[in-house]
Parts: sequence; C-alpha cells; structure tokens
Amino acid sequence: MVDLFVTADSITANYDQESTRYKTIDFNIPLELQCNTTESDVRLEWYKDDKNITDSKGKVKIKDNKLIIEKPKVEDAGNYTCKAFKTKVNATVPLGEKQIEVIVKPQVAITKDVTVVEGEKLKLECLVYGTPQPQISWRFGNETFTGDTERVKLEPHEGVANAALVIKETRMEDRGIYVCIGTSGNSTDEAQCHVRVKDKLAALWPFLGICVEVIVLCAIILIYEKKRNKTELEESDTDNSPETKNTPDHGKDSVRQRK
Repeated sequence: MVDLFVTADSITANYDQESTRYKTIDFNIPLELQCNTTESDVRLEWYKDDKNITDSKGKVKIKDNKLIIEKPKVEDAGNYTCKAFKTKVNATVPLGEKQIEVIVKPQVAITKDVTVVEGEKLKLECLVYGTPQPQISWRFGNETFTGDTERVKLEPHEGVANAALVIKETRMEDRGIYVCIGTSGNSTDEAQCHVRVKDKLAALWPFLGICVEVIVLCAIILIYEKKRNKTELEESDTDNSPETKNTPDHGKDSVRQRK
C-alpha cells in the first residue's frame, strides 16, 4: 500500500472527530488539492465523485500531482480522490488512495428586524447557502433549538430542514435577538434578527390620545364661552342700572337758572 498524504498550502484543511479531511472553497483564490507519495514508480490520478478527471480539459489543471481550479464555483464542491497506480502498468485497482471532501462554506441570511404584535404568530425564515447542505439550528438567549419544543417549532424553508422558526402565539418575553446558525463540517456561519413584540393594545393608544385631546379642547372652549357670557351679562347689567338713569342733568339746571 502506498503511503499517501494530502497537503493544503493555500486553503487550511479542516478535520472533524472522525478525521475526515475537509477543504473549504474560497471564491477569491484558486482551489488547490495535492497528493504526495514516498514511493517510486507511481503515477497519481484524480477523481471527482468517482469520475476520472485527470485528463479533463478546461478549468481543472493537474501539475506535479496538484489539482488546481483557478476560479472555483459552487459546483466544484464534492468528493475528490487521489489514487496511486503503478507506473507503466495498466491496473484498475489502485495501490492506495486519499479522499478529500471539498465543501462550500455555509452562509446564512435573515431579516435584521422583525416586529410582531403580542398574541400573533411569529415566523423567522433563514436563507441558507452551502454545499453540502448545512445543518441549521437556532439560538435565543442561552437556549439553542435543534428541534421542536413546547412553544417553538422548526420547519423547512426552501428545502432546508429547520430553516424556519415559528412561535404560534407570541409573548412579550419572546422579544430579543434570534440567531440562525448554519454548520457544514467544521465551518459555521451565523445571522441575527432583532424581534420586537408590540403590546396588542398599542394601536389603541394613539386613538385614545386623540380622544383625550379633543375632550380637553372642548372643555377649554366651554370654559372660555362661559366666562365670556358671564362678562357680557355683567356689562349689560351695569349699563341698565337705576343709578345711570337718575343721574342729575346739570346742564339743564344751569339753563333754568339763567332764565
């Protein structure tokens, strides 16, 4: 058996607990996979999803046992295998092989702000990208949801399991930051949504405020009218008082004296 090992200079390899080797695509730099062997008289061939791509034409380049994709895309994700065969021997059974799973780093997106009225249904939908399909979980405060609970239900969204979080009847304590988490291999991406819960009577307060303003205005007008009427009545009583009518006419008395 040929001793094969994989090196990754341009992209850091990730490992999970089962020692499966992952390679994460970075769309800004070439994807490079390399196999080396200490054995002599061995040729290396590359396969993707069990299809030989060693002699394929196009964007895939193979040089010095290194597979290079200059401008990687989503469809370049998959299972790549480096197989070693004896030189000048037309053998179909490899002496050894090494498999590398190439993934697209998970990416998630969600609406940043959501407002819901108390008692109504809350539904948060997480958009998920990545290959293979990332696993989705949710976090609210110190609690993480990977499945249904008494009040929280996780539903599929656009073919991705658990990508939608649903609360049938929202309470005031449900307001806060909800985090959608996408995980693929050892790569993780998160997106946050700030949920605001409005009082179910909130729409009534502006109307009540307008009613109070109208009542206060009417009261002011009524008080003003009463005071004005009272003032006019007092002035009218003063003009028609007996003292005004019996006031001596000094001008007439002077005329009589002269006569």
